[in-house]
Amino acid sequence: MYFCNDVDVMAWEPSIFFEASFGHQAIVKAAGTLTGTALTVAAGTLVGVEAGMVATVETADSSLTQLLEVVSVTDSAHAVLSALRGRGTEAPLAPLAGGAVQVTVVSFRPQIAAVGDGLLAMVGVQSDRDAADPGIADTSGFRFATVFGVLCAVYRTLADAKSATNLTYSKLGFYEGLYRGARRAIAATVDDDGDGLPETLRRAAVGEMVRG
Repeated sequence: MYFCNDVDVMAWEPSIFFEASFGHQAIVKAAGTLTGTALTVAAGTLVGVEAGMVATVETADSSLTQLLEVVSVTDSAHAVLSALRGRGTEAPLAPLAGGAVQVTVVSFRPQIAAVGDGLLAMVGVQSDRDAADPGIADTSGFRFATVFGVLCAVYRTLADAKSATNLTYSKLGFYEGLYRGARRAIAATVDDDGDGLPETLRRAAVGEMVRG
């Protein structure tokens, strides 16, 4: 279960999608054509790309590079891209980039999944990267907590690099503070009796009282 998308992370820190440290997480590097919001690439290129991911699009003359939201994927050769929107319900926005382009999709889904598993554990739900839907509902606060947790993970990685800057450490401290606060605010309705219907509200900041 993913509690946020790459585009949610991009809204806070777009620069991380250009970081060489995460180049190994690229799932697409290809040439294509962008007409308005419509992207066309060779068949099979977009396998694994899903709505909510982020595409880095560079024009053929390298005069413009723009991060775009993947709004939808029609098939392995066609997708709808948009400049960052305020709400997912808004119509896709035609980007500035267009024509012949180079497209790269780097996803932070591995970090999103790992942080989500940690948050589930805080409300007493066991999960791991191989688990299906853990059977919870009403995941209040999980989205923002996941975004901040992912950014903590990203900046910890960057802080370990020999070229780490003071700004990197500053951002790490900033997001660690936001993550601590966000974790305390999460809550979820959990299926305690195994009948497939979540019925028990659990809050991460509220301990369970057990009679001795």
